[in-house]
Amino acid sequence: MTAAPRLDITLLRKDRGLWVWWHRGRSRRLVVVFSSVGHGPNTPPILEFARSATADGRDNAVFIADPQRSWLNAPGLIEDIVEVIEAAREEVGADETVTLGYSMGGFAALVIGGFVPVQAALAFSPQMSIDPALVPDEGRWARYRSRIGAIRIRCAADLMAAGTAHHIVMGMSRLEKPQTRLLPQAANTNLYFLPGARHDTATRIKQAGLLPEVVDLAFARRGDALADLLSQSLNARSKGKAA
Repeated sequence: MTAAPRLDITLLRKDRGLWVWWHRGRSRRLVVVFSSVGHGPNTPPILEFARSATADGRDNAVFIADPQRSWLNAPGLIEDIVEVIEAAREEVGADETVTLGYSMGGFAALVIGGFVPVQAALAFSPQMSIDPALVPDEGRWARYRSRIGAIRIRCAADLMAAGTAHHIVMGMSRLEKPQTRLLPQAANTNLYFLPGARHDTATRIKQAGLLPEVVDLAFARRGDALADLLSQSLNARSKGKAA
């Protein structure tokens, strides 16, 4: 069996406000990957989706982690991220920018298209909101949510750009109800619901051996093919016609 190619990933920035890693690929696609909240308050968010995001090294990728766990609400964070993305786009001459993330990272993958042009976004189990006024029954992430000084982004749907094809994969457990009720019903948004999944949709898809194909179909804006794949393999239900 041929070994997977080694990925050359460089840490560009690591400070209190932002962590950034960079992979230079061979294509003119730029993939922006946002990290989830991580595994605990004393463990910073880590780089995620390295191989699937880069197509085993082919595509360029910027990996972004928010060590403050602010859901893009930290002062100046969005502006810093936009600067990173624009610099990466210029460096590789990108003719396409796509985004990817899970949980808090999924939220950011949906929202950032409101600030920079994004052709496609794939979000696994995203929080649509962490604003207590919108999700008063959301008990998760309270430790991090309480540290946010001011919530700039009340709901991800408010900033999901009309020019972006959004693909959102959600579990169907009761835990996700506060978030699923905020999912938009829009022509440029495909929703995929995995029965039996909780907040672990990315893990379920990876365990099924489908993650590279799911990422590829979403980035190619082939919503119907993605819906068929998830339906046949994981009995997923889908809504929408994003293309």
